Amino acid sequence: MTTQNTLCLSVLATLSLVAGSASAATATEEETPAPWPPAETRGYVPVPDEYYDFPPVSACGTTLTLTSGDVRDVQNKVQVKHDGETVVTYRGGATVDVSVAPDKTPGAAFPKGAFLDELDISGRGSVRTSADESTIVVKLQGPSIVYPTGSQVEAAALAGAGLPEIFIFERGKLTLEIRLSEDENAVEPDSVEILRNTTRDVVDLCQALKESAVQSD
Repeated sequence: MTTQNTLCLSVLATLSLVAGSASAATATEEETPAPWPPAETRGYVPVPDEYYDFPPVSACGTTLTLTSGDVRDVQNKVQVKHDGETVVTYRGGATVDVSVAPDKTPGAAFPKGAFLDELDISGRGSVRTSADESTIVVKLQGPSIVYPTGSQVEAAALAGAGLPEIFIFERGKLTLEIRLSEDENAVEPDSVEILRNTTRDVVDLCQALKESAVQSD
């Protein structure tokens, strides 16, 4: 899988959609991403430490830093189906902190910075990869976080569903189908389609950060 697969739509999908593993999100040029799809497991096993790493996120008119919180208890199970499809299922507890560094630049979105502490993102999820690795289906259950990764195709799909740029949904489910380009050098998928959206109690994190900044004054 190539860089076009940088479609990490939540902490649950990070491991599987960033060039084959979450480690690729923070890898240097000298490092080699873990292979994807991963090897089959016998039941649930703890996710690797790299699962809890997040890349910088461009959103809310600035750069956000997502940091794994105090709760790190996620497990995954990898199954290879008879048709060659690989299914990775995630469960367990996890939290994340979202912060913005102070920026004194005139007109900056957060001159004094902002911080959101210990957001619950413990919802279950799964990632299904077709045998030919051309199609990925991501299923998320609240509470989960969804953040932008720079893909215009992804952004258009989420905006078309009326969802914020970066958000947490407390309840409900979100299912996305990602079809990848046959061009190995492509940086965008062919399509991103929302197959199911029953998200409820959606929290716009840009707005939450603004409120956090005001309260800290």
